[in-house]
Amino acid sequence: MAWSGSVLGWHRWLALGVGPAVLLWCLSGLVMLWVPYPSVTETEWFVMAGAIDPALCCADLERVMREFDRPEGIAYLKVIAVGGVPVVSAHYLDGSLRARQLTAEPVHGPLLTGEMQRVAESLGLGGSIVSIDTIEHDVWTVHQRFDPHRPLWKAEMAGLSAPVIYLSGTTGEVVQETTMAERRWNLAGAVIHWWYLPWLRRQWALWDQTLWWVGALSTVMALAGAWVGLRHLMRDGWSRFSGEPRALHRMFGAIGGVAAVCWIASGWLSMDHGRWFSDGKVSALERERAMGGRMTARDLAGSSGVLSQMAAGGMVKELRLTKVAGALYAVARESPQHQSVLALTHPEGQARDAFSDEAVLASVRAMVGGDFPLIVRRSIGADRRLGSALGREDLPPVLRVERQDSSPLWVDVDARTGELLELLDPSRRIYHRLFDLLHRWDAPWFDGHDDSRRIGMAVWCGLGAGLAVSGFWIWARRRPVSKVMQ
Repeated sequence: MAWSGSVLGWHRWLALGVGPAVLLWCLSGLVMLWVPYPSVTETEWFVMAGAIDPALCCADLERVMREFDRPEGIAYLKVIAVGGVPVVSAHYLDGSLRARQLTAEPVHGPLLTGEMQRVAESLGLGGSIVSIDTIEHDVWTVHQRFDPHRPLWKAEMAGLSAPVIYLSGTTGEVVQETTMAERRWNLAGAVIHWWYLPWLRRQWALWDQTLWWVGALSTVMALAGAWVGLRHLMRDGWSRFSGEPRALHRMFGAIGGVAAVCWIASGWLSMDHGRWFSDGKVSALERERAMGGRMTARDLAGSSGVLSQMAAGGMVKELRLTKVAGALYAVARESPQHQSVLALTHPEGQARDAFSDEAVLASVRAMVGGDFPLIVRRSIGADRRLGSALGREDLPPVLRVERQDSSPLWVDVDARTGELLELLDPSRRIYHRLFDLLHRWDAPWFDGHDDSRRIGMAVWCGLGAGLAVSGFWIWARRRPVSKVMQ
């Protein structure tokens, strides 16, 4: 009996502390089911991007490689058109970025206001520019993935949807886009759900620790409440489920207690970041091994003619040079669905629309070493995870390479670019089974039934909100507050 009272006490006191956070998570989760956090999908990026001029894009790339070379090592080169001018960017193995224009007089350093205004006007959005200025971050660009592009150019456009475009201060390309409706809904949705307060989110370690501990305490609160509710149900049956706020709280718990525990605990898992489960990240050294060694200027020798040929026709909007298992590949992309991949090591070969299974297997073999059997297959699950923030038309073809040994390792690879996406050891696979199923309902039986999934998840959110509100009602009716523990 003393143990039961102690658990009840913990449940009540924790609810006073973290109950408001749980209520806000449930309500903001409802919003996010229909209005996700703003992002630039690949389709949107390609619509706004200009075509690369084949006469200017490729002649100086060997010299650019020598100029951009530094100890971090280059993962890949990317050529795009910004305001009609070709821009080459070096993406380093440590995630940093460097870029310059490919003009007769190479332009380095920060882009000027006049240039960026011309770039924003060339995007084809239809509206005039209301204002344009540089920013370090705001609530829509606070994530660390924007760090290599800072400072950002924020262009506010005229029009009914009041779009705001964010341009990279490094390359000039579009990195974020929001509309008035997205901004309004997400202030009540993702910003609250993820605690995307700029002053907190910019301090990643503080944000990470804060949400992890609040999530942990919320999980303990939910488990304690479920235990207390189960005890009451076993002792009293359904006789105490009517007539007062406490009974309403118990009724919500009986109907949705399991849902609330699963929802809160799996949300806590989203903040794991390698604490209990492996994080799935591919290290710089592993990427370098998969490349078969760092990309150098020698790899590009004599390739300018082939690259210009690939960009001919005025349709290519992104030209990417990457190394896979010791071979240099060029990827000429016209849209998310249309591209050509050519091995420059053997330019007489046939261009493909994606990396071959053999190339991907060789890349993973170079990374993991050993002589264990490897098999490759298309990964539907990875498609869903990567596509959760994208339009369905943007889902990338993911190849999963599985190492067949006593400790099987899976490696997800983007078949369009050859990029290593995620390492899935047994720990990481358990994480995905728990989080993807319980928090996102990513399961085969929901594939193609998004409306059913949303409705089911909305019911979960509603039950969680009902538990929180009824709990507050119980607390509000207690007088005085000092009797909360009685």
